[in-house]
Amino acid sequence: MARIKVFRCRICGDPYIGTEAPTQCPFCGASQRFFIEANEWNPNEFNVKLSDITQKNLKAALQLELDNASFYDCAKKTADSLDDEYAIAKFKALMKVEREHASAISKFLKISRPELEKQACNADSKANSKEGYEREERAIKAYAKFRDEAVEPRLKEFFSALVEIETDHLDLHAEDSK
Repeated sequence: MARIKVFRCRICGDPYIGTEAPTQCPFCGASQRFFIEANEWNPNEFNVKLSDITQKNLKAALQLELDNASFYDCAKKTADSLDDEYAIAKFKALMKVEREHASAISKFLKISRPELEKQACNADSKANSKEGYEREERAIKAYAKFRDEAVEPRLKEFFSALVEIETDHLDLHAEDSK
């Protein structure tokens, strides 16, 4: 029988308990390669001296993640009113992942994660998926730019992971976005 271990995600910092690291972080969506055993965790993972451009880009990323989380919260409530169980689950999961990204960004900025502000969304889940697809495309472009502008290796890694995660989100919306 395999031994239970504690792992940490280098992207969000959250711990995971299992016999092996998950294929994707259940909190932020990062791939398995970003997991390390907890005893190898560097407590300074988020303590990075930031260049001015990276600090500016992290603030823009924080706003993007908060806006998307708020949108997905609204989309979940819309799906709830329509009794659309799949859309409820999808939008709730996306909202949680975007909030986790906002938490990780806040750690780099050494601030408390801001609360979500209410945001409008569409009256049906298909339209919300279509808008979600567009939001994820914008995030991917922004994070690729931020990755390329970052001078800090840790932030290059972080923004690269966000590009991968947001690209995975496109697949969730693709069917409704055609």
